This record gives sequence, structure tokens and C-alpha cells, in this order.
Amino acid sequence: MGRIASSLEMELRSTDTRRHWSPTSQAYAPADVFIQYLTEGWQVSPVVGLEEHWHAGIRRVDVYHFELTNESQTLVIPVQSNPVVRRLIAQRELKVVVLKRDSVKLASEEEARTR
Repeated sequence: MGRIASSLEMELRSTDTRRHWSPTSQAYAPADVFIQYLTEGWQVSPVVGLEEHWHAGIRRVDVYHFELTNESQTLVIPVQSNPVVRRLIAQRELKVVVLKRDSVKLASEEEARTR
């Protein structure tokens, strides 16, 4: 798609600090793991799901669900909101749609259900 890499993506390329993430061990991927996928050539869908969690009715924690594709592989990565993720969404002009909490199935839940 010929776009310019962000400074965070370039920094990750310059350091070999690869991290592994598995939905069976962590419900949410760290932002740097998500960025790693992008630097390795995975393409992000232009539409991102937003899952809102409310605590005590006054504090909200957002989780973005990014769909990534690489050739014939597809992967959904849930990432907690943070400045890096929000900046990436803005820079790439991704469309954010709010997901109903009941409709969200974490990858670890889905895997456990199929066993």
C-alpha cells in the first residue's frame, strides 16, 4: 500500500525486540505486538471494532479489535486503548464501530468452546 511507516514502526524495525502473543495466555495483545504484525507486512482492515468496558459506571476502558490479513491468513487482535493505538487509528483514518459487549468473543473463549 506504499504508505510511510510511523516513528514507532520504524523504531521497532531498528530494534530486535520481538514479542510473542497468544490469545490462550493473554486476553489482549500489547500494542507493540500489534505494531510488530504491521511491520511484518500484515494489512489492517479499514474498520476497527471498539469494545467498551465500564467500571463503576464512571471509568471506561476501551479495547480495539483489529482484523489483520497476510495472504490467506486472517487474525483478529484485541488491543487495549492507548495513545499509540489511537494515533495509529487516526493516522490511517480507520473507521471505528462500537461493538455490543454480548457479541464480542475473545479468541481464547472461542478456542475453549471448540475443544
